[in-house]
Amino acid sequence: MSDRISKGLLAAALLIGMMPVQHLHAYDFSDEAEWVSRCSAVQESSADSTACAAFREYYAQRQSELQAQVEQFSTNLDELQEDRSQLEATVQEQHDLLEELETDIDAMDESIAQIEANISQLETDITAREEEIERWDTQIKARMLSEQASVGTNQVVDMIMNSGSLEEMMRTLEGLQRITESDSAQIESLEAEKAALQQQKNEQSRLQETAQTQREQLQEQRRQQEELLDANEELIELYRQQEAQLQEEMRSAQVDLDSISDNMIDMSTAGNYTGSSSDGWLNPIEGPTSAGTWYYPGGGVHLGVDRAVSVGTPIYAPADGLIVWAANPADTNGGYLGNWEGYPYGAGNNVAMLVRVNDTTYFVSFSHMAQEGMTVSAGDSVSQGDVIGLTGNSGNSSGAHCHIEIINLGSMSISEAASQFASSADFAWGCGWSSPSTGCDSKGSTPCRERPETLIG
Repeated sequence: MSDRISKGLLAAALLIGMMPVQHLHAYDFSDEAEWVSRCSAVQESSADSTACAAFREYYAQRQSELQAQVEQFSTNLDELQEDRSQLEATVQEQHDLLEELETDIDAMDESIAQIEANISQLETDITAREEEIERWDTQIKARMLSEQASVGTNQVVDMIMNSGSLEEMMRTLEGLQRITESDSAQIESLEAEKAALQQQKNEQSRLQETAQTQREQLQEQRRQQEELLDANEELIELYRQQEAQLQEEMRSAQVDLDSISDNMIDMSTAGNYTGSSSDGWLNPIEGPTSAGTWYYPGGGVHLGVDRAVSVGTPIYAPADGLIVWAANPADTNGGYLGNWEGYPYGAGNNVAMLVRVNDTTYFVSFSHMAQEGMTVSAGDSVSQGDVIGLTGNSGNSSGAHCHIEIINLGSMSISEAASQFASSADFAWGCGWSSPSTGCDSKGSTPCRERPETLIG
């Protein structure tokens, strides 16, 4: 009875040891880029494959939520017409969503390429492993047949059945185990190889499914991007119609000169310029015009010319002159509508200079420049054609470009104009920010705003 109980307990213990252990998984998918990259690779275990399957479900759900946001932006423009503060907030939200989509699309492109490379490598690895398993399996079977011929099955059974007790039976089995220990190790290794092969085949299937899913998601993301860009164009047009009034409100407030003195020409040196007059203008930026002076193409006051060039395009001094302002507080490519970084508010990184061309003094300003590559400081004298900085996409900007304004100061000397600017920091020179009526053709007296494209080309 005791032997039977012992054998029962032993069997129970063996069964318990063979039962699989269930694990509960909790995944943190907050770092989506890391998970996309991770799940584009071949997973070494079924647990890792399960985690990637969970991420795929999560990512599909997030894409659905993203689509809902895109659709919302496409339908609420009418509500924003009367709510300026909400308009600016929506501009920022839309900018962030476009950046998120761009990041997702880039990551998906990279992931698909990685998956396709991994699938190709898996095909090679699976073929090699199958051949190795077949060779190993044949070798083990041949050796076992050889051993069976020398130690027959009946002999093994007789040895076990003739055991006088459980302890003797276990010793007999242990002895037989030592005899076949080498074969057992070989069989275990073979089983491990077969398990690894199955994992590779599972991964091949998973990666093929993932690649197909990601191709569909990529197509959907690009459609979302197009839809959002269309909505963005409408939103920009709506914003431009109100931008001049926004600028007037932001820029008309009295500024604390001490807070911007590091970027402005010093009063003590403002009257020391001795440069001569230039005979004509040099085009400071070669490139297409995206918006001309007085009005945007879709409506809204625009008091300068926009040159749509890529980030990092050189900006040249249009004439001999004096730098009265140079500041680069903003990220080169951190611009978006409603970003009021810089001074005047929204200018981002900018340079302003006084020049004298054909015996007339002009104030010339360049806005939305790059943070890097600014080669001048307030108080510097420059010659026509000198590089003063690079174009960017900083401040209140919807894309890479440079905004140029020119104000005609008439017969005022550069020294006199520099002193006046140092005491006021008025980039508009009393012309304001909301009306084209201060243009020289309309006003008839200086200071007045010029159309830069008629002077610089």
